[in-house]
This record gives sequence, C-alpha cells and structure tokens, in this order.
Amino acid sequence: MKSSASSNTSYTWTSQKSPIICKCGYECPMWTSQKPHSKGKRFFGCPFYKVREKYCGFFTWYDDVDRVSKTNEMTYKIAALEAKISELQALKKMEVGELEFKLKVKDAEISHLKWFKFGFIVILCALIMRFCL
Repeated sequence: MKSSASSNTSYTWTSQKSPIICKCGYECPMWTSQKPHSKGKRFFGCPFYKVREKYCGFFTWYDDVDRVSKTNEMTYKIAALEAKISELQALKKMEVGELEFKLKVKDAEISHLKWFKFGFIVILCALIMRFCL
C-alpha cells in the first residue's frame, strides 16, 4: 500500500473488490481527512485532488462506498448496453444497406425481363404478321 501525507489530507491506495472510479475514469485512492471538522474520516477522491487543472471534483466519504460502487456498477452496465446498442445499430444499418442493394439488383433484373418480354412480343407479332399476311 502506498500512502502520503500533507497538511490537510493523506491518502492510501486500496485494493477493494470493485475500485471506485472518478469522473476522469481513474481509480480513486482512499484519503484520510486531516481537517479539524473531519479529522481521521476516510474518503475517496480523484487521484488529481492536488492538481487543480486535472481534478474532476469527484469525492465521496468512505461510508458512502456501497452507493458509489452501485453507481459505478450501473455506469459500467449502461456503457456496456450503449456499446451493444451501437453495435446492433451498425449491424442493422449494414443489413439495411445490403437489402437495399439486393432490391436494386432485383429491380434491374425485373426491368431487364420486362424489356426482354417486350422484345419477344414485338418479334412474335412481327413473325405472326409475316406468316399470316
């Protein structure tokens, strides 16, 4: 376990069953507050807590971990479902494209057969007129 201390907080990396993930997408270390009103109270926060430009603002008290874990779990499930939806939409789009192409081919075949039928009727009429007259 790594740990660090400063005037207001210290942190510890933990190995929980499901890590707490901040809004940046990084695993959050466990911090221990050193502030007078919450001294010794543990919390999870963005690993960039001390880096103002990168800090996403994620914070939750250790007591709220179950709620945050459930939220993270649901976030992962939602992301997986959204990815599946995107995959199915892409597959549907590809299948629709293939069907549209097949439809155009069949339309061209029908048009070709209509012209062939027309030509056959014209030739047949010409032959009938030639031999009947």
